[in-house]
Parts: sequence; C-alpha cells; structure tokens
Amino acid sequence: MRMFDDTQNRRWQAALLEASYGQVLLIFSPEHGSGFRQHLMQAEYLAQAQEQLDAADDAALAAWLAEADPWEPA
Repeated sequence: MRMFDDTQNRRWQAALLEASYGQVLLIFSPEHGSGFRQHLMQAEYLAQAQEQLDAADDAALAAWLAEADPWEPA
C-alpha cells in the first residue's frame, strides 16, 4: 500500500488486489470523499506487481491514476 498526492494535491491510497483470471489491480481510494479507481497492472503475479508498485514514484502513481477506470467494489 502506498500514499501519494496527485497533480491537484489530492491525497490517495494505492493498494494491490488479486483479481480473477490471474489479474492484479491497483486500487486507488481518495483520502477524503469517494471515487475509487482501478488500474490493471502489467504483472503476471502479485509479487511482480508489488515490485512495480515499490519502484514507482509519485509521478508514476499519478499517471496510473489518470489512466484508471472507475471501480465499484462488490
């Protein structure tokens, strides 16, 4: 899990989620308010996605957030 600020200085949490069919999603949740977002990681397994998340700086996280789709948890 990582905390970061987007380009508008809004604080977000980014956390990995193992999804179905071997996919790994990066779930973004705003520190205040609503608007969960999801980004499909280019990883074959959770540990690989964790390495990508650990290596990403705030600019990379903000770029993934900008590309993310809305997410509605079930």
